[in-house]
Amino acid sequence: MNNIKHTFYSNVNDEGELQRNVRQQIKELLPYYKKQRITITIEKFKSKRSDQQNRYLHALFTIFKNELNALGNEFSMQQVKDLCKLKFAKVDMINTQTGEVMGERIKGTSEMNKTELNEFIENIIMWAASYFSISLPYPNETTTLNFD
Repeated sequence: MNNIKHTFYSNVNDEGELQRNVRQQIKELLPYYKKQRITITIEKFKSKRSDQQNRYLHALFTIFKNELNALGNEFSMQQVKDLCKLKFAKVDMINTQTGEVMGERIKGTSEMNKTELNEFIENIIMWAASYFSISLPYPNETTTLNFD
């Protein structure tokens, strides 16, 4: 059992208890770790984004790049992505000892869960429309890409 990581997913009921089957699984594993130091981590479950969201995000940056370049710019897709992240993906860096904000960093899109990514996309679409008069498609819209 050494060097094996066990991950459990459970809802927590109104009494603050794990699901019965998960409690049982953990109880059955503990004897294998007698007299050993172990790590237990509990965190809120976050669903990761889907492959469809990844494909859409790539298409969104490509369309945005093409539209910005049609206005006389020469941006790469990575530059447009970096610009959007700089504008909408800053997060505070907190000193865990004091709770003080030490500065900011740019959160990678791969770190975003589905909700965060949807907010990021919504901000980009609204910014493109209001600041550049560029209409970007929403995730459920069908569009044809022209890569001339």
